Formats: sequence, C-alpha cells, structure tokens
Amino acid sequence: MSNLNLSVYNSSFKTIRDVAVLDAVEPFRQMIPHIIRHSNILTHDIPDNPLITTLCKDIPHQTNGGDCGIFVIKFAEYIAENKIKEMPKNFDTKVARLNMATQLYKFACEKPYLNISS
Repeated sequence: MSNLNLSVYNSSFKTIRDVAVLDAVEPFRQMIPHIIRHSNILTHDIPDNPLITTLCKDIPHQTNGGDCGIFVIKFAEYIAENKIKEMPKNFDTKVARLNMATQLYKFACEKPYLNISS
C-alpha cells in the first residue's frame, strides 16, 4: 500500500508561512500512521512511513487574525462535500457568518417539528 497523504490548508498564509506550517504538522505526520495502525481503524496494512504532506494552494486566505474559526468551518464543509475547488477565492467572512447563523436559527426553529433534541 502507498503512503497516506496529509492535506494542509493554510488560510493565514500572510501571517504564517509554509515553513512554519510544515514544522507545526510534523508531529502529526509522524504519529497518525501509528495511531491508525494500532487502533484498527483501517482493515488493511498501514505503512510505517510518515504521511506525505501536501500544502494546498489556490485557497482563500483570511485578511486578519480573527477569521480562522469561520475558515476552518467552511473549509471542512467544502472538503466534506468534495467541493474545495469551488470555495470562492474572495471568501467573505461576514456573509459566511450570517449564512451560518441563519442556518442554525432555521434548524432551531425546525427542531420541535422534527422531534430532534440536542
């Protein structure tokens, strides 16, 4: 089996350079294969080699230090839907926050009718 890959999305490119990001993910790159292998998450053999790290390019970047939370949430959403290349490069955090608040409010209003508790 070939090595596993660790994709890294650096939304704060202007403040945290690629070298610092690679240094920060190094422990994860080393440990994740061991954790996967010993936790029996996957049924096939996992190589002992560290993960191959890929710094993803052409992604939106935050313009200040306070937008990382919304970036993480939106990156996860786009990645989960396999649409990361569709994420707008001129990502508007205010619109994203408003959209998320609207979705949460709508869900909260629908919960009693859907017999959902949280």
